[in-house]
Amino acid sequence: MKKTAYVLISLLVVLVLASCATGGKNVVYKVGTNAEYPPFESVDDAGNVIGFDADIMNAIAEKAGFKYEFVNTRWDGIFVALQSGEFDAVISAATITDERAEIVDFSDPYFNAGQMIAVRVADKDKISSVADLDGLKVGVQLGTTGDQWLSDNTQAEVVRYDEITLAFQALGNGDVDAVFNDGPTSSDIIQANPEIGATLVGEPITDEFYGIAVNKEKGDLLEMINKGLTDIRADGTYDEIYNKWFGTD
Repeated sequence: MKKTAYVLISLLVVLVLASCATGGKNVVYKVGTNAEYPPFESVDDAGNVIGFDADIMNAIAEKAGFKYEFVNTRWDGIFVALQSGEFDAVISAATITDERAEIVDFSDPYFNAGQMIAVRVADKDKISSVADLDGLKVGVQLGTTGDQWLSDNTQAEVVRYDEITLAFQALGNGDVDAVFNDGPTSSDIIQANPEIGATLVGEPITDEFYGIAVNKEKGDLLEMINKGLTDIRADGTYDEIYNKWFGTD
């Protein structure tokens, strides 16, 4: 009887150890994103998250050998939600900052996008630099680095919106005089919505290095993401994805 119990206990220990050894392969990580920021992330007609970030995440996960699922969520509070464990990681055109790095870890940078000014075409001759924004109403997305930079460095009246597309709608309606936002996304919105009658003016004002944010307790995931990112840069996959979303052909 004792021998039988011993055998059963030993078998149970083996099964537990085997489960632990293969557990990483069976984990499906939750990746938060605010899919209202084309061409980095948006939702297609079938409800799928698409965009540059989605393709990058897919390629990294395939190279590194892990599974994940997107969770579409609001931008405001996304890093606090990541810190609290609601997500394992976040990819959402997120700029690497010292403040954010206090509560989450970041992958190696995967994109550099500078802040730029967008105005109505009719106003491009009178609004062409940061100095011209003082005293004007300027739309931003709430809680972004564009919001923070404009608030800290200008005398503009900062008008905050939950989504950057709402800021561009306000620009088209004449509710704001300009929009301050990441250049590539602004360019995409302007091209996709010619009825707004907007254009970009001047040169990029800042460097914006995007990184994949990871919960500080998920060091293994961070390591896999960085490894996958290195691999897709080395084999040309990154360039293919970049040209798909930002190429001029």
